[in-house]
Amino acid sequence: MKTNTNTIFIIFGIMALCVLALFPISVLAMPLLQTNEKPDPQATVQAMVTQTMISLTLNAPTQTPLPPTVTPAPVTQTVTPTSTQSPVTTYCDWASFVKDVTIPDGTTLLPGETFTKVWRLKNRGTCTWTPDYTLVFSSGSQMGGTTAIRLPAYVAPGQTIDISVTLTAPSTNGSYTGYWMLRNPSGALFGTGDKANIAFYVDIKVKDQAVTHGTVGGNLCYPSEFNPPMTLYLENAHTGERIQFAIVENQITYSVLVPAGRYYVYAWAPGYNLEGAYTHSNGLMKSFFVEAGKTTPFINLCDWSPYGHGRGE
Repeated sequence: MKTNTNTIFIIFGIMALCVLALFPISVLAMPLLQTNEKPDPQATVQAMVTQTMISLTLNAPTQTPLPPTVTPAPVTQTVTPTSTQSPVTTYCDWASFVKDVTIPDGTTLLPGETFTKVWRLKNRGTCTWTPDYTLVFSSGSQMGGTTAIRLPAYVAPGQTIDISVTLTAPSTNGSYTGYWMLRNPSGALFGTGDKANIAFYVDIKVKDQAVTHGTVGGNLCYPSEFNPPMTLYLENAHTGERIQFAIVENQITYSVLVPAGRYYVYAWAPGYNLEGAYTHSNGLMKSFFVEAGKTTPFINLCDWSPYGHGRGE
């Protein structure tokens, strides 16, 4: 079919009408398709930085992680404590109390009664005691006039000795304690205890009671120009029980109080190894009786021998 001019006009007219019909719609749609917000420059820069960091992170070479560093634990050494024991203290002159040989603590005696206190002591020190050492009164109740007595023998370290002193009980009822120590040739006092400064003592009670003791006395006829220190023994002739007394140097008589009974009497001079006794003419010891409340005199010790005396009747 052959297109004429009218037809072309008609087609263009139709197309123009269509364009005019679509124009209002596009006007209405434009606001919806466009955003009213303007682009933020700061946000744009931040986005660029973020993208760059992500890119660097993704493109960074993978590093092999280093093994954890092991911190060596300090070696703990157990220190063995060093012994800190103090050195043992020793003294040249030092005594140790062993026991009361006679007159235990609290012994009851008559007022004015004469008695012999005997201590057994041990030489705990490092020096030998000699007869130049003395037993001396220290303090408390003196109980008589004796204040110093020489030791009867040598006492080496570790050895023991019986040391005695003759005392007299006070005349008044009560409890009495007398303290005694040893004195070396230089005049220094020493005793027992950890520091060698504690005195040993005699402890008695004095009380009136029925008379049960008597006195015995006599001469000490020692065969020399002087009498050495010695120990006097009164031995019960029936029981064998012995009572001993200390005799000081140059004492030529004795007088002691003992329970009533029958006795033998003898003395021993340890420095000279001699025994003196009250004997018969045959050399055997002679017994005698001590009556309560009375004195038995003239029981003389004049028979001296390096050997022990036998008992007679």
